[in-house]
Amino acid sequence: MRAQINAITIAAKDLDLLKSFYIKTFGWQVQAESEQLVTFRLKNGLAFTIYQQQQHSEYLGRQDKAGNALPKTYFTINTNSLKETDEVFMALEIKEVNIIRKPSQVFWGGYSGIITDPEHNYWEISYNPME
Repeated sequence: MRAQINAITIAAKDLDLLKSFYIKTFGWQVQAESEQLVTFRLKNGLAFTIYQQQQHSEYLGRQDKAGNALPKTYFTINTNSLKETDEVFMALEIKEVNIIRKPSQVFWGGYSGIITDPEHNYWEISYNPME
């Protein structure tokens, strides 16, 4: 797998509050937004996305449970195609990696799946046709 991170996503209790913070405090410009998320494009093609907390947990394929909170952050590695995404997941299955959600079409137009590392940090492996 490539040694890269294409996107960092954080969960927000108050999407508007965090959006305002990053605009006013850091001077970042919004690249895309909806009622559920706001994306800022940073240097070197890195995307920083703020995701409404409920949709964030649904996207990760997990629901918040008492004493078992979801991580507020996940990292994304982009592939070059749907086929490559599937191939990466086949290799991860062989390595017995914890797969949370196998690749599928997602609401924003991409194709992605979710894994965790041994300490339960979440990673999205994704084909983004808009890249």
